[in-house]
Amino acid sequence: MFDPVIAPSGTLLGLLQRGRGDGTLHALTAPRAEALAALNHCVLRDPRHDWQVENRSLYYARLYLDLNGDLDAVEAHLFDTEDVLDTEESRTGLALAVLGHLASYGRLDALALLRRYAASGTNWAWALDELALRDDDAGLRALAAPVLARFPADPEGEAELATAVRDAFEPRPWRLWADDPRESIATRVRAAQEAGCFDLWQRQMRPTGPRPGWSVQAVFEWAQQGLERGAALHVPAARCLTAVAGPEDRPAIVAAAKDGGEGARCTALRYLADSNDPEALQLIERAVATGPAPVVEAAVDAFERMRSVAAVDRAR
Repeated sequence: MFDPVIAPSGTLLGLLQRGRGDGTLHALTAPRAEALAALNHCVLRDPRHDWQVENRSLYYARLYLDLNGDLDAVEAHLFDTEDVLDTEESRTGLALAVLGHLASYGRLDALALLRRYAASGTNWAWALDELALRDDDAGLRALAAPVLARFPADPEGEAELATAVRDAFEPRPWRLWADDPRESIATRVRAAQEAGCFDLWQRQMRPTGPRPGWSVQAVFEWAQQGLERGAALHVPAARCLTAVAGPEDRPAIVAAAKDGGEGARCTALRYLADSNDPEALQLIERAVATGPAPVVEAAVDAFERMRSVAAVDRAR
């Protein structure tokens, strides 16, 4: 995710970016065009440093309602060509969440945008989750064909469909589509559901997570396997290191933090930062300067968690 640029706290934009309660009051007393411009800036360029720990969508949605704001800027953002090039959820997630709240307040234009984006947008799964909570059965059934068309009717496409069904945050659309009167749709979705259930059963029968007796190297390999599957496991892997690593393992962990694979390097950096290792700050700085994007992100996140005097001095 990009690092947000936050305006000064005394400006209207700065207040809205911080989610301040008085930001709403300032927006309602400011010229409407200025207030809507600041609101659109926040929604289209998510100002939160970590969207997973800070809810902001309802705050912005209510302000759209108070200002009677149109959604032209949101529409242009969602359907811009950049949507194909930048597939990160952080680009469109906040806008989709705001549309979801607006749809729940009866804004039909927001509901229509969510339907269009679920049918053709890159971050379609997020839009579908928003619709699962707000749309009626007819609206969701109309999306079955365009969503399934994203998955080719070959073994690879069916495997991707099964993964999408298995990992869906809101299962309601898939359950509706499994009972769709169109046999071509219902058959594919039911098969994907069965494949997803079978995959979960296999995982339970053959657990791949940490087990007693694991070595430091085994933890690193587990973190790397997760990264290759698209799952960031360096945080739980670092906790595993706390249980399995001894003083004699420190050289190997430091070496992994310097030049290890991405999974091992992220894990080692997190472990060393959490344990306030004397070399942690130097290794984090090296990772930010030389590492690939996942390592840089993990290094910055590990640094932000540090509470030592040395870390505060380095931050200053």
